[in-house]
Amino acid sequence: MFAGKKRSLFTLTGLYILTIPFFNGLNVTTYDNSQILGHFGPSTTAFSYAVYIPIFAMLAFLPLGLKLGKQIKVRTMILSVSFLSLLFNTASLFAPTIAWFVLCRSLLAIVSIIGIFASMVPILLKYNPALNMALMYGIFQFIQKGSQHLYQYLGAHFVSFHNWTFGIYFLNVNFLICIVLAWYFYKADVAPLKTKFQFDWRGWIILILFFTIILFLCAEGQTRNWFSDPKITLASAVLFIVAGIYLLHVRFTAEPLINPDVYKFKNVIPGAFLMFYIGLINGTGSVVTGYMTNILGFDPVLGAVTHLSLLIGLCISIPLSTYLLFKRIYLATIWVIGFACYGMYHIILFFRFYPGIDASDFYLPLIFKGLGMGFLFPVSLLYISEGIPPNLSTSRMMTGIIAQAVFASLLGGAVLGTFISNMNVQHKTGLSQQLSPINKQAEQQLENSKRQFLYMGLSDAEAQKKAEKSLSNQTSQTSMLLAYKDIYLVMSAVCFLPIFIILLFKLWRRPIGRVEVEPIPI
Repeated sequence: MFAGKKRSLFTLTGLYILTIPFFNGLNVTTYDNSQILGHFGPSTTAFSYAVYIPIFAMLAFLPLGLKLGKQIKVRTMILSVSFLSLLFNTASLFAPTIAWFVLCRSLLAIVSIIGIFASMVPILLKYNPALNMALMYGIFQFIQKGSQHLYQYLGAHFVSFHNWTFGIYFLNVNFLICIVLAWYFYKADVAPLKTKFQFDWRGWIILILFFTIILFLCAEGQTRNWFSDPKITLASAVLFIVAGIYLLHVRFTAEPLINPDVYKFKNVIPGAFLMFYIGLINGTGSVVTGYMTNILGFDPVLGAVTHLSLLIGLCISIPLSTYLLFKRIYLATIWVIGFACYGMYHIILFFRFYPGIDASDFYLPLIFKGLGMGFLFPVSLLYISEGIPPNLSTSRMMTGIIAQAVFASLLGGAVLGTFISNMNVQHKTGLSQQLSPINKQAEQQLENSKRQFLYMGLSDAEAQKKAEKSLSNQTSQTSMLLAYKDIYLVMSAVCFLPIFIILLFKLWRRPIGRVEVEPIPI
């Protein structure tokens, strides 16, 4: 079926390279959001939807994409999705409005799921079960996490060369390479995993409705101040109703999309909670990005370059954690190391939230974050997959994705933004109350600023107004830094807490158990 049978390392490398563009269809434009916002000119809420919709489209299509991927011949499938990705990606360049742009991006995200599965099938067939599952999960996590930051860095550089369209062209080159590689490596056009097509359409529609409600909460929760708005309250209530409808639907469906039987396995619920917990502590990265851009004034390229230090941590931790899992090390050891690295990341940055620091000050904490990602993500995927039979593998995969990506990363990120805003207001109010004639230091700073503006030729009233505005801006910056420090101090405690629980109750003092290959290790 594949070329290069005698050169297995060459073939394996080529097959892995095929997966990379499909993992990064949305990552390459991460740092050019401001240019896209300026190009289409949507409202803030509309642009929030534009960011969230392709991600939710990809997650919603995942179970159907896996089913369809098994029915199509591998060579035909990879060539088709490469061509469609090229088509949808190019179409986004000519989108007249933000709605058409989001449609093209959503279609690209949808076919990327099939592309991921199509490019993984040959690896699963050719190198498993001979390849240990810990090695496979480690390799895929290394490709997924490592290429994510590399593509974001390349996308930011291409934007600086020209504009946001240059990243689209770069991605097109990647899909053309996929077509060439698929043409070389896939000699026989067969569908080795093809079975009788059976899909839970009703359950899928309920899942889409569930995701739609969470999309609304993510995009508008913060602007509507959450539960103080009746529509947010209504949406939250409907969310529980939809979950109840799905549980009723399961009783009358032979093969539901997410089968509750999967929760009978003792590792699934704790595994889902751990994935949620890891997604939560990983989601504070948006705070660092906002700190670099809004307070320190880093341009997107410098921010992307700084985040490349994550790769150093990943290059150390993923091979090491994979080796430890392969050597049957205790799960508790890897959990403790991973949470400790995330705790160090948060506590170091807590002491570095002050204006005027250099990009190099971020390298060490981001390396610790990369170490934490490498130790926690592969083991969390392996743990929740442990002992699950193939017929329930989609159920456990969707459980993990909903816990980590939907609730922790997407919805949790929106809630985090609200907490930061509220704490910023509280700190700003407290600082503003100190700007009075009693505060001699503030009064002196105001007089110095006013004197500078008077030297510039402004009138007394204009200089007073400018000086007050300057002092207010400094207060806003200080209040934002205090809000960031509060978040990271709390999160450092959240990261170290599991370590004490694991050690106190002597949890997971055993190696990883049996793990099946279905459906895909993400």
